[in-house]
Amino acid sequence: MKANHDHSPHLKPGIGLLALILMLVGGSIAPLRFVINKFAVEGGVPPFAFAFWPMLFAGVLLLLIALARGERMSIERTHLRAYLLTGIFVLGIPMGVLTFLADRLPQGLISMVVILAPTVTYLSAISFGIDRLRWLSIVGLVLGVAGILVIMLPDVSLPEQGMVWWLLLALLAPISLGLGNVLTAVTRPPAMPPAVLAAGMMLSGAALLLPAMALSGQFYLFNDSASGTNWHFLYATLLNAVFYTLFLELIRISGPVFFSQINYVAVATGFGWGMVVFAERYSLYVWGGTLLMALSVLLLTLGAQVNNREKH
Repeated sequence: MKANHDHSPHLKPGIGLLALILMLVGGSIAPLRFVINKFAVEGGVPPFAFAFWPMLFAGVLLLLIALARGERMSIERTHLRAYLLTGIFVLGIPMGVLTFLADRLPQGLISMVVILAPTVTYLSAISFGIDRLRWLSIVGLVLGVAGILVIMLPDVSLPEQGMVWWLLLALLAPISLGLGNVLTAVTRPPAMPPAVLAAGMMLSGAALLLPAMALSGQFYLFNDSASGTNWHFLYATLLNAVFYTLFLELIRISGPVFFSQINYVAVATGFGWGMVVFAERYSLYVWGGTLLMALSVLLLTLGAQVNNREKH
C-alpha cells in the first residue's frame, strides 16, 4: 500500500489517531478499577487480596487466549526478562506500595504523588535515549503537574508530621511506574504478541504480591465477604486484561512518554465516573485543573509527533 503524501497534519504511524484513541479509552476505563476496589473492600475483601487475585486471573485468562490463537509464551532469556521487569516495575511494586499506604496517607495525596509518573517516564526515556529534551514536552509535563496541584492542594495537607516518611515511601510508586513504562519499550522482543507479554507481566506481578498478601495476613479464599462481592473479582479481572493489553499496544506504537499521559486522562475521567457512580460534584478548581491536563496531553502529543518525525 502506498503512503498517502497529502499535507494534512497527521502524525507518523505510531503517534496518530489510533494512539490518541487508545490513550483516551485506556484513561477512561482505568479509574473504574478504583470504583471496583471501593465496592470490594467495603464488602469485606482485604486490599492485598483484591490486588493479587484479579492480577493472577487476568494473567491466566490472557495466557489461555494467546494459546487459543496459536501464540506461545517463550521461556527464552530475553522473554523472561521482559515478563519479570514489566511485572515487577509496572505492577508489583506500585500496587504493593499503594496498597500498603492506602490507610496511611490521604487518598488525594497518594493520587498527587502517582501523577508524577509521566515526569519520571520522560526523564527515564531521555536517559535511555528513547526521547530528547524539548520545550514542548517540558511545558506539557509542567502543565500536567500544575493541573494536579490546582485540584489537590486546596484540600490536601498532611494531618500528621510523621506522615512525611510515608510520603517519601509513596514516591516509589511513580518512580517504579515511570521506569517500568520505559523498560516495557526497551525490553519487549519485537515479535512478542501483546497478549503474551500482558500475561507474563501479570503473572510476574502476582508472584511478587503473593508473599505480601500472605505476610500481611490478608490471604482470601472468597468466603468471608458480603453477598455478591466476589463478582467484583470478575470485573477487575476483565478490566486488568483489557487495560494492560491496551497498555502494551499503546507503548509499542507510540512510546512510553506519550503513553504516560494516560495518567492525566485517568484523573480527569475519574471525576466523571465519580459523578456518574457516586453522584459527586466538583469545584471550579477541578475543572480548571482538568483543562490544564488537557493542554498537557495536547503538548505532549505534539512533542511525540516531533520526536517521531526526527526518528524517521
